[in-house]
Amino acid sequence: MFRKFAKILIKICNITCDVEGLENIDPDETYFVVANHRSIADIPIIASVLPLNLRIMAKRELFRIPLLGQTMWLYDFVSIDRRNRRNAVKTLKNAERKMKYFSFLVFPEGTRSRTEKVEKFKSGALWLTESGCKILPISLDGAEKIMKTGSCVINSGRVKMKIFPPTGIMENETRQELAERLHKIVSGGIE
Repeated sequence: MFRKFAKILIKICNITCDVEGLENIDPDETYFVVANHRSIADIPIIASVLPLNLRIMAKRELFRIPLLGQTMWLYDFVSIDRRNRRNAVKTLKNAERKMKYFSFLVFPEGTRSRTEKVEKFKSGALWLTESGCKILPISLDGAEKIMKTGSCVINSGRVKMKIFPPTGIMENETRQELAERLHKIVSGGIE
């Protein structure tokens, strides 16, 4: 249902997405999707393209925004309280159980990038990868022109999305090393 909603929104806003690498996704699998984050438009763009039952992990503060917050609760998104480590760990364990049924999207930069480059990935955002799940790296280029940070105006336009082959945490690889490796992959897909 979320994917259908996202497709309608993208069509209404006249947003075109050039996608490379769709063949890297098995619709019958679940993935831990990691992507760069330049715009709030990233979420519906990714959701409209990926043939997955997708949920999003987002900071708790976003769930307090009228309409957006209710929509996020309705679609069973995961609310992370970054200020309360104990609650965050509980929430992530619950999300880990849900990964049998849903793929999860996370933006490891932690917030929208205000520059042209992909900011450093935070290793805490990759906690679920220790369960051995498949990680699907994605890079988005052009979404920042669709909806600029701090603006409510949605512009029509074209976005480039590159979907990389799935990967996983390597043997003896720390989350920090994984964050650095994923950062290289994702930032390498941005022109």
